[in-house]
Amino acid sequence: MGSATGKQTIAIVGLPNTGKSEIFGRLTGVYSLAANYPRTTVEEKRATCRIDGRLVDVIDTPGLHCLYIHSEEELAVRNLLYAERPDVLIQCIDANHLKQSLALTADLLELGIPFVVCLNAMDEAARNGTWIDSETLERQLGVPVVETIATDGCGIPDLKQALANARKGTGRKRYDDITERSVADIARALEGNVEYPWKTSALLLLDDPFIWATVKERIAAENLPLLEEKIKAARQDFGGNMARSILDQRGRWVDEMTGSVVRKRRLQLGSSAERFAHLSRHPVYGIPIFAAFLAVTFFMVVHVAGFLQAKLHAYVAAPVTDYLSNLLPTSLWKDFLVGHYGILTLGLFNALCTVLPILGTFFLAMSFFEDTGYIPNLCVLSRRVFAQLGLSGKSIMSLILAFGCRAMATLTTRGLTTFKEKFIANCLIAFTIPCGAQLALQIGILGRVGVFAFLFTFGTMILSLFIVGMALNKVMRDEEAEDYIQELPPARVPNPRAVLRKTVHRMLWFLKEALPLFLLAAAVLFVLETSGVLSSMKALLKPIAVDWMGLPPDIVDVLILCLARHEAAAGLLLSLVDSGGLTVAQTIVSVVLITMFVPCFAHIAAIARQMGLKTACLMISCTMTSALVVAGVLHHLLAAAVGG
Repeated sequence: MGSATGKQTIAIVGLPNTGKSEIFGRLTGVYSLAANYPRTTVEEKRATCRIDGRLVDVIDTPGLHCLYIHSEEELAVRNLLYAERPDVLIQCIDANHLKQSLALTADLLELGIPFVVCLNAMDEAARNGTWIDSETLERQLGVPVVETIATDGCGIPDLKQALANARKGTGRKRYDDITERSVADIARALEGNVEYPWKTSALLLLDDPFIWATVKERIAAENLPLLEEKIKAARQDFGGNMARSILDQRGRWVDEMTGSVVRKRRLQLGSSAERFAHLSRHPVYGIPIFAAFLAVTFFMVVHVAGFLQAKLHAYVAAPVTDYLSNLLPTSLWKDFLVGHYGILTLGLFNALCTVLPILGTFFLAMSFFEDTGYIPNLCVLSRRVFAQLGLSGKSIMSLILAFGCRAMATLTTRGLTTFKEKFIANCLIAFTIPCGAQLALQIGILGRVGVFAFLFTFGTMILSLFIVGMALNKVMRDEEAEDYIQELPPARVPNPRAVLRKTVHRMLWFLKEALPLFLLAAAVLFVLETSGVLSSMKALLKPIAVDWMGLPPDIVDVLILCLARHEAAAGLLLSLVDSGGLTVAQTIVSVVLITMFVPCFAHIAAIARQMGLKTACLMISCTMTSALVVAGVLHHLLAAAVGG
C-alpha cells in the first residue's frame, strides 16, 4: 500500500532477541538500542532512509511469536500490520532458533505480503554446529532468504538488494480439504472489508481472542450474524477440534521444513559461555556471580569515575570558574553564572564534570553485562524469591529492566496478564527501584562514605521492596496467571565496539535529554533564592526535612531538583557530600529519599499509560508520602543506633 507520502513501508518483525533492532540500525543508519535479552524494544521505532536509491519508511517492531496473539505486546504488532499494511516485511530469524521462528513464517506466508527472510547470527550458529541450507529454505518458502551477521554488518548489502526482489511466498502450509474450504469460504465473506482475508479467516477459526474486535471495526453490523454462522458451520462440518487440528498441521509443517534445511553436528561441544550462563542462574553459584558483577560496577563508579571527576574539575570546572569569578565584579550576573546556584556551576559543570563521568562508567559496565546475556539468567535466579511478592518470571524481567530505565520497564508490564501482577510490578518499580542513571549516581554518592553505607542503603531499599510487595500480594485479590517460561538467550562474549557504541549513545542521550533541564533547574533555583522564596520554603518544610528526617535545610534544593531530573538532584547531593555538608547517616537517608520520592516525567507518563491516570496519580501520591515516612523512620533508627 505504501505510506501516505508515497514512500514504501518496510516493517521488521520476528521473535524477541533475534536482532531486529540491529537490522533496523544497519538499514536506516539510526542507532536503536539493542541488548542480548528479549523485550529490549517495547514500542515500534520508525525512520526514513534511502535503500538502493528508493525512499522508504522502516519500522522496528517488538517481539512477535506468531499472529495468534498471546499478549498485549504482540497484539500491538499485529494491529500495526493491519492498520498500516506495510509493502514489505523483513522477518528477522536467529539462525540458532530457526524452528521456533517458522511458526511466524507460516503466518506471514498466509498474509500475502511480499517479504524477505533475514537469517541472522549465522556465525554463532556455525560455532554451535548448526548448518542451514538457505537456498533450499528460499526455494521452499518462495521468498528471498539472506544470511546476515547484523552485529558486524555482514550481509546487509545483500539484504538491501533482496528487498527490491521481495515477493509473496508460495510455500504456505496447505491444510486438510475441509479446513481449506472453510478458510476460503469465510475469506470470501471478508474480502473487500478486512485486510488479509485469508489469514483473518484462519484466526477466526482458531478462535483468536482479539481478532473479533478487528473484524467488527471493518464489517457492517448486519453482516456479522452471517459470518458467525459460517464459522459455526465450518466447525460443525469438521466434526472435531478445528483449532487444535490447524495448530497440529502447522506444527508438522514446521518440523518438516526444519528437517529439510537444518543439519546439526552430532557432537555438541559445551562452551565456557554456556557453563557461565548455567552457573549464573544456579541457586548457589549464582549469588557470588551477582556479587562479583555488583563489586565490579561499584569499583568502576567509585574509583574510575572518581578519577575522571577529579581531572575534569581540576582542568575544566575550576579554571573556568576562577577565571569568571576574577573577571566579573560582585553582581547578580556573577552569582547567576558561577554562584552557588549558577547555571555554570550547578547546571553545566554539575552535569558534565560531576554526573557524566559516573553515568559513563556505569553505562559501560551495564552495556557489557547486557550483551553477555546475563540479565535473563538473573531473572531465573531470583524467580523463587520474587514469587513471594506475587510476581511471575515475566514481571521479574520488568523489575530487572527498571535498573536501566524505569519508564521503559513500566511499558513492558503491559504484557502481564493480571491486574494484580501489573499493579504490584508498577508499584515496586516506582517506589523502590532506581533507574540506571539514579543507581550510578547513588553508588557514586555512597562510595564517598564507605562500603557499609552502600550495603546498608540498598539493604534498606530491598527490605522496603519486599515489605511493600508482600503487603500488596496479601491484600489484593488473587487472579489466575498464565504460566511463563523465561527465554534464555545464548551467553556471549560482548563485542567491544558494540559495547562502546551503546555507552556513547546513552551518554549522548543524557546530554540531549538532561543537560537543558540541569540548566533550567539551576536558573529556577537561582530565581527562587534571589526572590527569597527558597528561604521561605526551607522554613516551611523545616519540620519535615530537619526535625523528622534529620537533614539539613539544603535538602529542599535536592527535592526541588528531583521534580525536574533525578540526576540533577543526585549531582547536587554529591556536591553536599563532597563539601562535608552531610554526615554518613544523612547521606544514607538522603539517597533513600530521592530514590523513592517522585518518578521522572517519562516514568509518570508510562504509569498513566499502563494503569490509567487515576491509578497513576494515586500511586505517585502514595509513593511520595511513603518516601517521607521511610526516610523519617530510617533517620530515627540510625539516630537511636548511634546514640546507643
